[in-house]
Amino acid sequence: MRFPFRLNRSGWPARMLPRRVCFPDPRALLRPEEITSPEVFSERISVLLLGGTYKTTRPGRHRQSDALLVGALRQKSPVVLDVGASDGSTALDLITALGDAFEAYYVTDRALSLRVRADDRGRAFFYDADGACVLAATPRLLFYPAAAGSRRWPRWVLPGWRGAIPPFDPAYPEVSLVQPRLREIARRDARVRLRPHDIFQPWDGPAPTVVKAANILNRAYFSDDQIRRAARNFWRALAPDGLLLVIDNRDAEKASLFARTEGGFGHIDSIHGGTEIKELILSC
Repeated sequence: MRFPFRLNRSGWPARMLPRRVCFPDPRALLRPEEITSPEVFSERISVLLLGGTYKTTRPGRHRQSDALLVGALRQKSPVVLDVGASDGSTALDLITALGDAFEAYYVTDRALSLRVRADDRGRAFFYDADGACVLAATPRLLFYPAAAGSRRWPRWVLPGWRGAIPPFDPAYPEVSLVQPRLREIARRDARVRLRPHDIFQPWDGPAPTVVKAANILNRAYFSDDQIRRAARNFWRALAPDGLLLVIDNRDAEKASLFARTEGGFGHIDSIHGGTEIKELILSC
């Protein structure tokens, strides 16, 4: 992000502008009655920038990729590790595609919730698990402190923003970033588990038979060395002969399916030419 601001669609003049230049109001996450559908929830979540990646998602993004995976499983009952799953919309899709044929499904992301402080001026400040403010939302603007970084912006660009951010307090209310329907499924079905997980850290849970990595191993977010590091973590985590599904959703849905081999990964199949990092995965 070159500029640490976005226009909040809820305020003037953004409400008069095309939707492509203004963004949904994340403050609605504090008012569940305004979240009228899974798509609206995903829209609000997608404006969050966490760990250098946006939580961009929506239901139905991976239909062809999920079909590729389900076909390769040949009615096996897998343990699925879904990394970078954002709000879990696409995890819900794959759970539905698998039906009852899975042993466990781990829905993971670096952050599954945030602490939020709202004030009487209509502002909301979102904090991650480390106490860092990741987003300050006003009725007109969205401000990303991490994107502002240490660069010396002109005073008119950041007029008092950093000083206006309240210090973190662990007593601030917690807001879930996970789809309500998925949270309900996880409460009812012990096989579905929601866990924070960073792809650059080793997986400490049961060995999965499938790792799904959708729209996270992205050169726009990470260097090739970082992507290799994450892929090696997946290799170490996977059970022997386990599967790695890597998906890109930009202009079109592209995916590559790999099998864990003794020394790395072997390519099984791809759709629409495969992920742009296919050769990188094979070189791990």
